[in-house]
Amino acid sequence: MSFPETRTVDQVDDFHGTPVADPYRWLEDQTSSEVNDWVRAQAQAAERYLQDLPGRSELAARLGQLSTLPSSSAPSLRGGRWFRLTNDGSQQQSVLRVADEPMGTGQVVLDPNPAAADGSTSLAAAVADHDGALVAWSYQEAGSDWCRWRVRSLRTGADLPDDVRWAKFVEPCWLGDSSGFVYAMYPPTDPDDMYSSVAGSPRLMLHRLGTTQEQDELILELPDQPAAIQMPWIDHQGRWLVIGVHDAPSDTRAIRVRDLSQPGSEPRQIIEPTGAWWDFVTALPDGLVFRTDFEADRGRLVLVDPESGEISTLVAEREHLLLSAAAGVNALVVCWLADARAVVTVHGLDGDQTGVIDLPGLGSVSELTADPDSDLVHLTFSSFQAPPRILQYQLGTGRTSVVFDAAAGATPPDIVTDQIWVTSADGTRLPAFVVHRADVTADNGPHPCTLYGYGGFKVSLTPEFSPTIATFAEAGGVWVVATLRGGGEYGAGWHDAGKLDRKQNVFDDAIATAEHLIATGWTAPDRLAVNGGSNGGLLVGALMTQRPELFAAAVPQVGVMDMLRFERFTIGWAWTSDYGIASRSREEFDVLHAYSPYHRLRPGTRYPATLVTTADHDDRVVPAHSFKFAARLQALSPPDAVAYLRVQYSAGHGQGKSRSTLIAERTDLLAFLGRHTGLSYDQLAD
Repeated sequence: MSFPETRTVDQVDDFHGTPVADPYRWLEDQTSSEVNDWVRAQAQAAERYLQDLPGRSELAARLGQLSTLPSSSAPSLRGGRWFRLTNDGSQQQSVLRVADEPMGTGQVVLDPNPAAADGSTSLAAAVADHDGALVAWSYQEAGSDWCRWRVRSLRTGADLPDDVRWAKFVEPCWLGDSSGFVYAMYPPTDPDDMYSSVAGSPRLMLHRLGTTQEQDELILELPDQPAAIQMPWIDHQGRWLVIGVHDAPSDTRAIRVRDLSQPGSEPRQIIEPTGAWWDFVTALPDGLVFRTDFEADRGRLVLVDPESGEISTLVAEREHLLLSAAAGVNALVVCWLADARAVVTVHGLDGDQTGVIDLPGLGSVSELTADPDSDLVHLTFSSFQAPPRILQYQLGTGRTSVVFDAAAGATPPDIVTDQIWVTSADGTRLPAFVVHRADVTADNGPHPCTLYGYGGFKVSLTPEFSPTIATFAEAGGVWVVATLRGGGEYGAGWHDAGKLDRKQNVFDDAIATAEHLIATGWTAPDRLAVNGGSNGGLLVGALMTQRPELFAAAVPQVGVMDMLRFERFTIGWAWTSDYGIASRSREEFDVLHAYSPYHRLRPGTRYPATLVTTADHDDRVVPAHSFKFAARLQALSPPDAVAYLRVQYSAGHGQGKSRSTLIAERTDLLAFLGRHTGLSYDQLAD
């Protein structure tokens, strides 16, 4: 294979007395014309290789069918009007609609499609006020996390003069009287380096309509906790401003409240910093309702007195993980995760269970919406083989109906899902989902197979519809979604077992899953690929450097590959709760250096065929991670190795991509996996 030549530099860093070479440090400079030329050459080399792979036309056709199904978000009620995002299947980006009925056509409030000819501009967020008369909104340009909040009047259809910049990660929270909103503001950064420079300390601000941003009121600033992220909520009645304070370096979370009915009041801390997680649900006359794992590893619903901070249980911890909750009229609706599949229960305001919402089978609830003024609950349900459906549940009658089905009139994938159990190196049992055609079994293997995982930040991987998975399985491949420690599938203890100095457990779990698939006949090393994105890209990098012989192909997408410097870019400091910081202590350095993919690459090793993917506007995991990893992999690989760097232009970490971009990206991914696992896509043409 022919790769662009990459120069090296004599950069050596000292970590607690250990010299560590970083020969590709120069690739971190995204403002450099030399780096931009190198990236362009790498992208062109990858494109030439990918365009020659077999099966592309069949893949593009089937992925086009599955990726252009109509879509809708679960509707949300504001001021007697229903808001939802929709896409008729032909649009590059979804539009925001408002209607008098939950699934009504109504009128378009915001349409990002005319904003960019290539479809690279999407709606980052759109939040209606309590009256349903105003919408605070921001476009997302080229996938960047940066937001610029504007306010649209539904009465006139025009934007107000308000213009709020330098925001990200936190959606605005409207005051009860709609006179303004609370948002998180980050220090302005150099416009020439806004996609890679480290993000400063956020401040929680109040913007009053009709004023300039310079006049905004400071709500909360924590100079002693510069890496703390502040997450605001305002209750339905507009009285309580609830602020969750997540401090990554100490891995703690606290709760502060401000009584907005009392002029001049300040945020008061009512929940002291602990390792527990807190999410605000609603306000009741007796207190504030939170979902938390405080003294409940798998989660519970609690009532917190906003004056004293006293905690009482509403819905106690159960066998399964409490995933989310919402408040309807005189009811609480709770979604649980039972061995990575969804269960939904209904409770009175006293916490007593009054019902169960029937779901169509093994799958996931990705959205749950309710409102204290309505007896309608909406949830979005999907599975590996079933595209999203929106279910409507009536609290008064207990009746459930399907009000939206993305697959209506289309041919759904003819595939099935099995759940298997794997034993990891230390004896821990963990499940995995195996997606395949009914005629493709372990008994008639080995088959082309892709192992997918994440394993971090308390993120749960559940059975959700994916055009990528469905297409790979339809063609005769086997797609396996691993359940790894570090995720959130089994509560706080499961997460804790896969972070910091226990991070190797995540990689051991994935290795055990791969070995189980091989031992039971599903696949073989020359037919097995591994794939993951972001923290999952780190997973792929760790697996291919620790056990390269297990895999025929590896695709790390937007991965964290340099574990010694990640906190120096954009929002990387927020990940230290899971990873630690190499510069902070010798012990943390030893852990991170031992598995850092960029540093674990060794000469003379035959690595799997590798496609490293990133995007030029990724300001979550900066593309320098992928640049440096790909450069070193190419330099250390033999001349016949496959090690390409795919760069998506005008895109970010993943969110906000246009439909055409997603189809092209998925086509490249599956063509690469098919080529190196032996999967033919000819059957897709039948």
